[in-house]
Amino acid sequence: MISTRRLRIWRASALFGVLLTPHVSVAQATPACRGAECSQDTTRTRSHLFPALGLRFGTPQKASAALGLVAGVDWQKGGTDYSRDVALFIEPGLGASRGSAAFITGIGNMGSGFGLAATALRTAGRPWTLTPNTTYIGGELFLWPVFQAGPRVGLFRRVSGDAMIGRWFLAADFGFGL
Repeated sequence: MISTRRLRIWRASALFGVLLTPHVSVAQATPACRGAECSQDTTRTRSHLFPALGLRFGTPQKASAALGLVAGVDWQKGGTDYSRDVALFIEPGLGASRGSAAFITGIGNMGSGFGLAATALRTAGRPWTLTPNTTYIGGELFLWPVFQAGPRVGLFRRVSGDAMIGRWFLAADFGFGL
């Protein structure tokens, strides 16, 4: 019998293998297109894997630095660059630390885009607006209007520890990168 722990490790390894496998695909033009329209409808994708970095300032972590990996595909259509990525990162901070799995997408070549993340957050030390040693689970929305700089907002629910405020809280910060 395979232990539950080994089965989980095997599943996670298989998922990473699928995400990290390089691939190139070409969308086929429909028979109805003619001339310049056909060349714009043909899309070539490229896989990529790169490190993710970020600096963020806000509540409850005060200041934090993110480090992780981004895997995904990018393509160009109609003269505009696009990408779809999955990011896994950790973010130690002064008042709290986070671990996140995110779907991010980029539009254009000016570093603009948005992302959605599932996040676990643990407060420590002296976090802004929350009590220390409390764990929260929630979702976050990233918005990068330009140069991968912009706000992040999240809604979290307390799952352990004591809290000065209710079970739910809204987190907000501003930063560069993830």
